Amino acid sequence: MLLRETLVGPRWLTVAGASTLVFLAVITAISAPVVVRNVEEIGGWVIALLVATFILILGAGLIGLDKRIRVSVSATHIDAHLSLFRVMHIPVSDVEHVEIADVSPSQAGGLGWRVVGSDRFVLWSSGPAIWLTLTDGRSRVIRTDRPEELKRVIQSVAHTSPA
Repeated sequence: MLLRETLVGPRWLTVAGASTLVFLAVITAISAPVVVRNVEEIGGWVIALLVATFILILGAGLIGLDKRIRVSVSATHIDAHLSLFRVMHIPVSDVEHVEIADVSPSQAGGLGWRVVGSDRFVLWSSGPAIWLTLTDGRSRVIRTDRPEELKRVIQSVAHTSPA
Protein backbone atom coordinates (compact mmCIF):
# COMPACT_ATOMS: atom_id res chain seq x y z
CA MET A 1 0.00 0.00 0.00
CA LEU A 2 1.43 3.35 -1.01
CA LEU A 3 -0.95 5.42 1.08
CA ARG A 4 -3.67 4.77 3.66
CA GLU A 5 -5.87 7.28 5.39
CA THR A 6 -8.77 6.91 7.77
CA LEU A 7 -11.30 9.70 8.20
CA VAL A 8 -13.55 9.61 11.24
CA GLY A 9 -17.04 11.04 10.94
CA PRO A 10 -18.66 13.55 13.28
CA ARG A 11 -19.68 12.60 16.82
CA TRP A 12 -23.36 13.15 16.15
CA LEU A 13 -23.18 10.24 13.70
CA THR A 14 -22.35 7.90 16.59
CA VAL A 15 -25.42 9.13 18.44
CA ALA A 16 -27.53 8.67 15.31
CA GLY A 17 -26.17 5.15 14.80
CA ALA A 18 -26.80 4.15 18.41
CA SER A 19 -30.29 5.67 18.31
CA THR A 20 -31.05 3.76 15.12
CA LEU A 21 -29.98 0.49 16.72
CA VAL A 22 -32.07 1.17 19.85
CA PHE A 23 -35.06 2.02 17.65
CA LEU A 24 -34.53 -1.20 15.69
CA ALA A 25 -34.36 -3.25 18.89
CA VAL A 26 -37.59 -1.73 20.24
CA ILE A 27 -39.48 -2.16 16.97
CA THR A 28 -38.22 -5.75 16.63
CA ALA A 29 -39.20 -6.58 20.22
CA ILE A 30 -42.70 -5.25 19.60
CA SER A 31 -43.27 -6.68 16.13
CA ALA A 32 -41.52 -10.08 16.30
CA PRO A 33 -44.12 -11.73 18.57
CA VAL A 34 -46.95 -10.44 16.37
CA VAL A 35 -45.25 -11.73 13.22
CA VAL A 36 -44.51 -15.13 14.77
CA ARG A 37 -48.13 -15.52 15.96
CA ASN A 38 -49.56 -14.56 12.58
CA VAL A 39 -46.91 -15.92 10.22
CA GLU A 40 -49.42 -17.77 8.02
CA GLU A 41 -51.69 -14.73 7.65
CA ILE A 42 -48.84 -12.34 6.91
CA GLY A 43 -47.32 -14.25 4.00
CA GLY A 44 -43.82 -14.88 2.75
CA TRP A 45 -43.35 -11.63 0.83
CA VAL A 46 -44.15 -9.46 3.82
CA ILE A 47 -41.79 -11.46 6.03
CA ALA A 48 -39.05 -11.20 3.40
CA LEU A 49 -39.64 -7.44 3.25
CA LEU A 50 -39.46 -7.19 7.05
CA VAL A 51 -36.18 -9.14 7.13
CA ALA A 52 -34.67 -7.01 4.35
CA THR A 53 -35.74 -3.83 6.16
CA PHE A 54 -34.24 -5.13 9.41
CA ILE A 55 -30.92 -5.81 7.66
CA LEU A 56 -30.83 -2.37 6.00
CA ILE A 57 -31.61 -0.52 9.23
CA LEU A 58 -29.05 -2.64 11.11
CA GLY A 59 -26.42 -1.79 8.48
CA ALA A 60 -27.22 1.94 8.68
CA GLY A 61 -26.90 1.88 12.47
CA LEU A 62 -23.58 0.03 12.33
CA ILE A 63 -22.18 2.44 9.73
CA GLY A 64 -23.20 5.30 12.01
CA LEU A 65 -21.39 3.70 14.94
CA ASP A 66 -18.24 2.95 12.95
CA LYS A 67 -18.33 6.25 11.01
CA ARG A 68 -15.04 5.66 9.23
CA ILE A 69 -13.94 6.20 5.67
CA ARG A 70 -10.77 4.37 4.72
CA VAL A 71 -8.87 5.46 1.62
CA SER A 72 -5.99 3.46 0.20
CA VAL A 73 -3.83 3.77 -2.89
CA SER A 74 -1.90 0.80 -4.25
CA ALA A 75 0.16 0.44 -7.40
CA THR A 76 -2.96 -0.54 -9.35
CA HIS A 77 -6.08 0.80 -7.58
CA ILE A 78 -7.58 3.54 -5.46
CA ASP A 79 -10.08 2.18 -2.95
CA ALA A 80 -12.50 3.92 -0.61
CA HIS A 81 -14.32 1.96 2.08
CA LEU A 82 -17.28 3.27 4.04
CA SER A 83 -17.05 1.21 7.21
CA LEU A 84 -16.92 -2.39 5.94
CA PHE A 85 -18.21 -1.67 2.45
CA ARG A 86 -15.92 -0.87 -0.47
CA VAL A 87 -17.75 1.91 -2.27
CA MET A 88 -15.05 2.91 -4.74
CA HIS A 89 -12.54 0.72 -6.57
CA ILE A 90 -10.81 2.79 -9.22
CA PRO A 91 -8.07 1.38 -11.44
CA VAL A 92 -5.30 4.00 -11.60
CA SER A 93 -5.17 3.43 -15.36
CA ASP A 94 -8.69 4.98 -15.52
CA VAL A 95 -7.57 8.24 -13.89
CA GLU A 96 -7.15 11.03 -16.44
CA HIS A 97 -6.89 14.07 -14.17
CA VAL A 98 -6.39 14.69 -10.43
CA GLU A 99 -7.14 17.96 -8.72
CA ILE A 100 -7.68 19.26 -5.22
CA ALA A 101 -11.04 20.88 -4.52
CA ASP A 102 -13.16 21.85 -1.56
CA VAL A 103 -16.26 19.70 -1.29
CA SER A 104 -19.36 20.02 0.82
CA PRO A 105 -22.22 17.66 1.68
CA SER A 106 -24.59 19.95 -0.23
CA GLN A 107 -22.56 19.40 -3.43
CA ALA A 108 -22.64 15.65 -2.86
CA GLY A 109 -26.28 15.48 -1.87
CA GLY A 110 -25.48 14.39 1.69
CA LEU A 111 -22.94 12.48 3.77
CA GLY A 112 -21.37 9.08 3.24
CA TRP A 113 -21.26 7.52 -0.22
CA ARG A 114 -23.29 9.61 -2.61
CA VAL A 115 -24.21 9.23 -6.27
CA VAL A 116 -24.96 12.45 -8.15
CA GLY A 117 -25.45 11.80 -11.86
CA SER A 118 -22.25 10.16 -13.09
CA ASP A 119 -20.26 11.52 -10.13
CA ARG A 120 -19.57 9.55 -6.94
CA PHE A 121 -18.65 11.19 -3.62
CA VAL A 122 -17.42 9.76 -0.33
CA LEU A 123 -17.30 12.22 2.57
CA TRP A 124 -18.32 12.82 6.19
CA SER A 125 -17.77 16.57 6.22
CA SER A 126 -16.89 19.66 4.19
CA GLY A 127 -13.26 20.21 3.36
CA PRO A 128 -10.46 19.37 0.96
CA ALA A 129 -10.95 16.49 -1.43
CA ILE A 130 -9.33 14.81 -4.37
CA TRP A 131 -11.44 15.18 -7.51
CA LEU A 132 -10.61 12.42 -9.98
CA THR A 133 -11.71 12.75 -13.58
CA LEU A 134 -11.78 9.34 -15.23
CA THR A 135 -11.01 8.58 -18.86
CA ASP A 136 -14.72 8.04 -19.60
CA GLY A 137 -15.64 11.50 -18.23
CA ARG A 138 -17.07 10.35 -14.90
CA SER A 139 -15.84 11.86 -11.63
CA ARG A 140 -14.91 10.39 -8.27
CA VAL A 141 -14.51 12.68 -5.27
CA ILE A 142 -12.80 11.51 -2.09
CA ARG A 143 -12.70 13.72 1.00
CA THR A 144 -9.24 13.74 2.60
CA ASP A 145 -7.28 15.48 5.31
CA ARG A 146 -4.08 15.03 3.25
CA PRO A 147 -4.99 16.34 -0.21
CA GLU A 148 -1.48 17.24 -1.42
CA GLU A 149 -0.03 13.87 -0.43
CA LEU A 150 -2.94 11.90 -1.88
CA LYS A 151 -2.76 13.85 -5.15
CA ARG A 152 1.00 13.32 -5.41
CA VAL A 153 0.73 9.56 -4.78
CA ILE A 154 -2.12 9.09 -7.26
CA GLN A 155 -0.31 11.08 -9.95
CA SER A 156 2.93 9.18 -9.45
CA VAL A 157 1.16 5.83 -9.66
CA ALA A 158 -0.99 6.88 -12.64
CA HIS A 159 2.09 7.99 -14.60
CA THR A 160 3.97 4.75 -13.95
CA SER A 161 1.12 2.28 -14.44
CA PRO A 162 0.71 0.56 -17.82
CA ALA A 163 -2.27 1.84 -19.79
